[in-house]
Amino acid sequence: MSAQLQTIAGIVIYHPDEANLLRLVGALAPDVREIVIYANSAVSSQDEDRLRAAAQGTDLFVMRPGGNLGLGAAYNALLDHTHRQDGAFLFLLDQDSLPPTGTIPRLAAIHARLCEAGERPAIVGPRPTDWSGKPLRSPPQQGGSGNAAHASRVQFVISSGSLVNCEAARAIGPFRADFFIDAIDVEWCMRANHRGYSIWIAEDVPMAHELGRGRIRLPFGLTPTDQPPRRLYTFLRNQLAMLRMRHVPVGHKARTLVLLPLRIIVYLRQNRCSREVRKALWRGVIDGARAELGPPETALGRSARRQDNRETALKRPE
Repeated sequence: MSAQLQTIAGIVIYHPDEANLLRLVGALAPDVREIVIYANSAVSSQDEDRLRAAAQGTDLFVMRPGGNLGLGAAYNALLDHTHRQDGAFLFLLDQDSLPPTGTIPRLAAIHARLCEAGERPAIVGPRPTDWSGKPLRSPPQQGGSGNAAHASRVQFVISSGSLVNCEAARAIGPFRADFFIDAIDVEWCMRANHRGYSIWIAEDVPMAHELGRGRIRLPFGLTPTDQPPRRLYTFLRNQLAMLRMRHVPVGHKARTLVLLPLRIIVYLRQNRCSREVRKALWRGVIDGARAELGPPETALGRSARRQDNRETALKRPE
């Protein structure tokens, strides 16, 4: 069976740029059986009509959860939908990515070659780049070889642009909905590795992806992602929560403990020690140490949501 007939694409949106989203839907339509939009922000009937037109006859369905439930809940709902539709693969995307034409069949072909080589791939993802085509920093290698498939085994991949093996996903378990956003893909991939599956990057399949507000350039090649306070909170909190998890490699935990203090200093300096950033970082440390998870508004209040909406509106349209 062709990759097109086996694959459902799931796009998670939150106040997206309409032109970017329509272009993304049009690019995906030829290579998938169905496109599902998980709307963490409102989608009107007129918006839905335009999305269906962009899909050019490919089935399109809009999931409306009734509010922003976060990425983990969205991924789980998309996986459940794919299971009900007997799909073999879920192609995950967010609104800040644009895979090139033919990405899905190329990732599916690599998945097939890895299976033929005796591997158990849970996810095959593209090589993420910035919008200029420069590759983003690679995740740590996990070991194993996939040279025949032009792929490298890694500890994790970013979720956007990844082809998820639905059979493997059932065995690995759901994404962490309580993480809400940030490190959801990292934790799930590490759990997959721990349970005998493998995570792969397709070296010859690039995909443009926007991370936060860009990168902060530091000495020694360090480039943390610049994020609004809401995302700084969830990043810090979730990374600290992962220190308690047995399936997270010791090396990742050590790196977290070494780099988080530096990141806190960098984010304070980058944001001129603003009150919002100080609060986000402090609450991230406290809630991460206590493993108190959930929506960031619970800890930061509605001001964090308003700030996040402003950041979304300012994103550069493509």
